Amino acid sequence: LEHRVAGADANPYLLLAAVLAGVHHGLTNKVEPGAPIEGNSNEQMEPSLPNNLRDALRELDDSEILAKYIDPKYIDIFVACKESELEEFEHSISDLEYNWYLHTV
Repeated sequence: LEHRVAGADANPYLLLAAVLAGVHHGLTNKVEPGAPIEGNSNEQMEPSLPNNLRDALRELDDSEILAKYIDPKYIDIFVACKESELEEFEHSISDLEYNWYLHTV
């Protein structure tokens, strides 16, 4: 079993529900986990895993498996909220960006 610790911003209840759904789905459907990863798994990125929030939200929105465990209406609302937060984040200029670009232009 591999469980990568989530960020501090993750909802612990939703996180636990998703982990348990994955465990249940894997055991119930006898999903083969594949070969164990040796060494630093972060340096051996699985190509099918999203590595940014926008792609992760798309995967969540399209997940037929998780929709069997968590109400699809909840997933739709969650994804919409997170996409809205991401949109706001992407349109804000941090102090670091402001200082870098102010002094290089």
